[in-house]
Amino acid sequence: MIIRAFEYFFDFKCIADRCEDTCCAGWEIDIDDESYEAYMQVPGELGEKLRKNIKTYDASDLEFSDGGYEEIYEQHGFVLGDDLRCPFLQKNNLCELYGCLGEQALCEVCTNTPRNFLEYGGVREVSLSASCPESARLLYESDRPLVVAERQTDEAFPFEESEEELRIAGFVKEARDRAIEILQNREYDIGTRIELFMLFSERVQEKLNRTEIDPDALDGVPDVPEMDELKRSDVDNSAEENGIYRNFLIRMNIYSGLASIGEAWKNTVENMYELFVGEDDGQDSSENAMSEKYVSSLAGLDNLMRNEKREYEYEHLAVYYAFLLLARCVDDMDFLGRAKLVKMSYLFGHDMDAAAYVSNGAFLKKDREKNARIYAREVEHSEENLYNLHEEMLFS
Repeated sequence: MIIRAFEYFFDFKCIADRCEDTCCAGWEIDIDDESYEAYMQVPGELGEKLRKNIKTYDASDLEFSDGGYEEIYEQHGFVLGDDLRCPFLQKNNLCELYGCLGEQALCEVCTNTPRNFLEYGGVREVSLSASCPESARLLYESDRPLVVAERQTDEAFPFEESEEELRIAGFVKEARDRAIEILQNREYDIGTRIELFMLFSERVQEKLNRTEIDPDALDGVPDVPEMDELKRSDVDNSAEENGIYRNFLIRMNIYSGLASIGEAWKNTVENMYELFVGEDDGQDSSENAMSEKYVSSLAGLDNLMRNEKREYEYEHLAVYYAFLLLARCVDDMDFLGRAKLVKMSYLFGHDMDAAAYVSNGAFLKKDREKNARIYAREVEHSEENLYNLHEEMLFS
């Protein structure tokens, strides 16, 4: 089987106790059946601790999926502490099970984190979630365009695909790759690239929509749009200050309504609201004043990024989500909806950075990495939030 991922994936190694965060706290940790059976056989004090700290889910435990709420996938999980830390996460942020029993003792979710998987077209695509500090560092480490690489493994592809599924998979993969080419075309500024990417995505969706009545519609992806073809939507056509600010308020309304995963997201959204929307320490908080403050903050941040030659960070942000999200339309044929979420992720990441720039009086690469972690944790690790965002992209 072929593994497809960004080049830096193949250099990734968990930095364990040197990490400033941990993936072993903040959410439920499910235990696959094979690991559960092994844990039940562990002898001694460690075995007693394992059995004491494993819970069996009952009918009231529900998990969110794209189709709505359904019963949880696994039958067991660890009993988390009051601080939502895994009971086997030690004070030094090292795993007690790993230390005592070795890497093979880790359950599937712990072995795979922070990896996201998508299997289609005979290939397993893997992305490293930017919620991991080391992954975020690798993502923004270099100004070189991100490169998707492939490695052959001895593992067999886990399921058979029909000829129709393979045909769709090939089209989607080619469309996703061309979308990334658009986002990485440095002849244009990143804002222009995003709009060309959206126009291309609309044309890809038109072809996908025609497949039910015309199976040959997928014979080749659309060409990359030329600049003279670019026609912005009514929402994006206005570059005026008030139009930009109204769009920001729409994003704030959407993202502030998500279920919060952790204090970092909650604090970030509250800070953005205080800076650019609500009361501002007794100062004029009218819409005009807030609009001016927001737009000037964006301009200050963009000027800093240009002067420091760091505009590539926003290219990487968009390309990261294009690789992660677009190909997932093989299941529902909604390429455009996911393209909208790529754009929204770029825009809201830019908003988060503007707030950090104002709050700190500076904006370092580590601030971009931190915001990438906060956003990824909120969006990528919550099926409920992903579902709600997808619904917004479909119907709003």
